[in-house]
Amino acid sequence: MFSTPTVVGDLLFVGSCAGTFYALDKKTGQVRWSYDIRKDGDQTSFHADPLVTEELIIIGTDGNGIGHVYAFERTTGKVRWKYPVDRGVRRGVATDILRLGSYVYAVTLRDELVCLDLESGRVNWTFASGFSNDEFFWTSTPAVAEDRVFFGGLDGTVYALDAKSGQVIWKRNLGARISTSVTILGDDLYVGASNRHLYRLNRKTGAVVADFLAEAEPLRPPTPAGDSLLLFLGGGTLTCLDLSLKEVRWSQKDSSGWSSARPHLWRGTVLVGNELGELVAFQVTDGFWEWSHKFGGVIRSIGSSDDVLYVGTLKGTVYAYLPKQESKP
Repeated sequence: MFSTPTVVGDLLFVGSCAGTFYALDKKTGQVRWSYDIRKDGDQTSFHADPLVTEELIIIGTDGNGIGHVYAFERTTGKVRWKYPVDRGVRRGVATDILRLGSYVYAVTLRDELVCLDLESGRVNWTFASGFSNDEFFWTSTPAVAEDRVFFGGLDGTVYALDAKSGQVIWKRNLGARISTSVTILGDDLYVGASNRHLYRLNRKTGAVVADFLAEAEPLRPPTPAGDSLLLFLGGGTLTCLDLSLKEVRWSQKDSSGWSSARPHLWRGTVLVGNELGELVAFQVTDGFWEWSHKFGGVIRSIGSSDDVLYVGTLKGTVYAYLPKQESKP
């Protein structure tokens, strides 16, 4: 599994499905540095976005025996620190890494929210939902704002915690397993659940402001796009909702299934990839097809820089692609 290709300066950072994290020259693809995570245990996977700071790039890994949160020095690839996570069967971190001040936050595959010191990797506090996750559901990326962390548990509860202490400020049980990341937009949180509902919560109180019953289970991160919200649904649908959750503006379904980790916004379009290796661009405003391009392999991740798109596939290849307008088949 590829992490999202992330451009910082002249480097492209990407974690490969073969267990190596790379810093590549974004123009040539030449390897500047790399780190093989398999030397630290039975782990090969990168499933989420890294956190980029002034000096570090921080990312989570998962595997059959152990996973880690790694802090690599951006310029050299030296490991500043690594935090081992959950020894056992299929353990580690598959969520994005988030920062608030001098702390970073991640959720383990055992549904435990972890707060680490940014500079040292020392554990500040942890909070577990209590869900065993024996069935191996994907955990939810939290959200951070001001002095709070918002965590969607597999137990069906959204928690607001004090970012420094981990103390619970409020919690809201939604009655079904949380199936998306938590997304903040203004004073609201957006979060989907396995009962097919997408909820809009007041982030100060946890009160349900609105909810939308979808045709299938919401998946992956709800993605803001202007005055709209983009969302993947089970069964291969990309849908666009207004922020009040009262109106479906458009939907695009793919019979093979949308396979990219999240919608990627680029130049007024939303880019998604499918199981057949097709990268497709739709207009954000109306969902009209703009262009598409076929790559070799299931598309897992999409990044961009200036005029170039970076596409990671399940076969282990990263493509640097300069899009051109293509005629509709």
